[in-house]
Amino acid sequence: MFPFSGIVGQEEAKLALAIAAVDPGMGGVLLSGMKGTGKSTIVRSFADILPDRKVVENCSYGCAGVNDGFLCDDCRKSLENSNLPDTISKRPELITVPLGVTEDRLLGTIDVELLLREGVQKFQPGLMARANNQVLYVDEVNLLPDNITDDVLDACASGFNTVEREGVSVTHPARFILIGTMNPEEGNLRPQILDRFAMSVDVRTEREPNLRIEIIERTLAYESDRKRFNRAHEKAVLRLRKTISAARSRLHEVKLPCAAIETVAEAMSELNVDGQRPDLVMIRAAIAWSALEGKSEVNSKALLKVAPLCVCHRTRSGGMNQPPSRDELIEQVKTQASRVWKSKSGEYYDPETIMTETD
Repeated sequence: MFPFSGIVGQEEAKLALAIAAVDPGMGGVLLSGMKGTGKSTIVRSFADILPDRKVVENCSYGCAGVNDGFLCDDCRKSLENSNLPDTISKRPELITVPLGVTEDRLLGTIDVELLLREGVQKFQPGLMARANNQVLYVDEVNLLPDNITDDVLDACASGFNTVEREGVSVTHPARFILIGTMNPEEGNLRPQILDRFAMSVDVRTEREPNLRIEIIERTLAYESDRKRFNRAHEKAVLRLRKTISAARSRLHEVKLPCAAIETVAEAMSELNVDGQRPDLVMIRAAIAWSALEGKSEVNSKALLKVAPLCVCHRTRSGGMNQPPSRDELIEQVKTQASRVWKSKSGEYYDPETIMTETD
C-alpha cells in the first residue's frame, strides 16, 4: 500500500485521522470529496501508522487482555478468576465494510450449519467483531442502507455490539476507529447520520501546481517500484507510529483549562449549533491534538486547530440553518477565547469535583 508519509497535501484529512488514532473512542472520521482526490489512498495507508496492539491469543473478538471495560465474556471471566490470558502483539488491520453487506455479515449471526448438524447454538462473529481494536472502513458510506449505517454508528458510539438471533443474545466489544468516505456527487448523508461522525473533512483537489507535480512524481515512483518506495518511507512511518503511541500514553495527562470549556460552550451557543456532541468532540479533539504536539495543556491554538474538523458539518437552529462556515467558526472561537481566557487563568477542570456526592 502507498505509505501514509508519502501522501502529498490533504493535511486536514491526515490530522483528523491522527487525532482519531490518539483517542479512538472519540467517534468516526468522514472524508468527503470528489473522485480522484486520494480519499481511499489515505484511508488504506492509515492502519500502518497505528501502534501494535496487544490481543488475547485465540480470542474471537481481539480483546486486549486488560480490564478496560471492553472485554468479551470469556476474557472477562478469566480476568475475574485471576487467570491472566496470554496476549500476543499484532499489527492493526483495516476491516472494510462492502456496499452490499448484510446485517448478519456485519453484526454476526448463529452458525446455521452447526445448529442443523448438531443442534448447537453458536454465535458466528461478524465484521464488527473483527474490527474490535482496529479500523472499520466504510467506503461510499452515503450509499449504505440507513439501518446498516445506524448499526455501525451505534457500535462506534458505545464500543459494543449486541446481537439477538434465534433465542441467543450476544454482546461483545466493538471498539474501533471508524472511517467513512463518500463522493457528494453520489448523494449526501442525512444530517442525523452526518452529526454522528466526530470529525468531517472536505477532501479537495490540490490546486497548487508544485503539489500536483509532486503527486505525479511520487505516484509514478511508487508504481515503478513499490517495495523501494515503501522502504524510502519506512523510517517516517515508524516515527509517526511512535508519535501516536507516545500521544496515547500521555493523553490523560493533558490538563484542560476551564477557559477552554467555557470558550467552546460559548462559541457553540452563539453559533446556535445543534446538540452537545460538537462541544464534547471539540474538547476531546483539542486534548488529543495537544497530546500529539507534546503539550502539557490545551490552549486556544488547539481549539482553533480542531474546530473546523469537529463543527463545520453540524446543523444549526434545529436543522433550519446550514453549518457554520470556517471563517465564522474561527472568528467566534477567537472572540470567546479572548474574552474568557485571562479571567479563568490557572483554573483547570478537575473530575474529582464532579465525582463528589451531593446532598
